[in-house]
Amino acid sequence: MSSGFRSCVWFLLVALAPMPACAQWVSNRGYQLLQRVDDVLFGMDNLSLVILDRRHVAGTLLRINVHQPSPVRGSTNFVVDCQKPLRFAVVPPSLKGKPQPERLEFVPAQVLDGTWFAAEFACEVTRQPGRAARLARQLFERGGPDDMQTVYCELQPDGGEQARVGVEVRFSESADAVAVNRQWLSSGSVTAEEVRFGTNSTWHIDRQALNVRRTATGGEMLFSGGCDRRPPAVTRQP
Repeated sequence: MSSGFRSCVWFLLVALAPMPACAQWVSNRGYQLLQRVDDVLFGMDNLSLVILDRRHVAGTLLRINVHQPSPVRGSTNFVVDCQKPLRFAVVPPSLKGKPQPERLEFVPAQVLDGTWFAAEFACEVTRQPGRAARLARQLFERGGPDDMQTVYCELQPDGGEQARVGVEVRFSESADAVAVNRQWLSSGSVTAEEVRFGTNSTWHIDRQALNVRRTATGGEMLFSGGCDRRPPAVTRQP
C-alpha cells in the first residue's frame, strides 16, 4: 500500500470515527474545547476571558494536538469585536497590560483557524457565564456560521470496506468550510453547486441532486452514493 493511499485511508477513518471520545468538556483541564480542524483541537482558557467594554472581549485561544493533548501545542491572546460580523485581533506579545482595542488590527473571524468559534464563544459566554460548558459543547457539536447546512451521506472509510450510511456533513458557503462528523477539514471547499473534501482522492456532494461521489486524482470514479437532508433514524435498543 502506497504512503499516499495510507494517508487517504487514515484521513477517512479519522473523519468517520465517532468524535465524543476525543472531546471532553471537563473544567479541571483548564479549557473548554470548541472545535476540531484536522488533527488540531481549539480550546478556550477558562480563566482568560475579560470584558473590555460593551463590544470587546479578550481571551486566550489554545491549540491542542488530538494525539498528544499535553502539553498544549500553542496559545494566542486575542480580542474579539462582538458586533456582527464577528472580528478577531491577535494581541502581540509586546503589548503588556490590559489590551486596548483601538491599538489592534481586527480582521473577519474565520472558521478553519479557530477564530470564529473563539469569537462566538467569547461573546456569548460573557453574556451568559453560567452556560460556559454547555455552550462549548453546542459549538463543538453543531456550531458554525448562520448559513450552515447539514446533509447525511453514504461515505466509505476505504476502498475495501462497506460504506457507512448517514455520516454527518456540515458546510458553510460563506466560510467555504466543511466538517465531517464534527471534524473540520482543511481540504474542504464549498460552491453553489457542490461540496468537496478529501486528500489524494476527492469527495463531491452535489447540493441539488444530493448525491455523492469519490474520484481519484486522475478523475476516475471510485465510489458513488446518496445523501439526505434528514438525519438517519435512531434504532432504539429493546
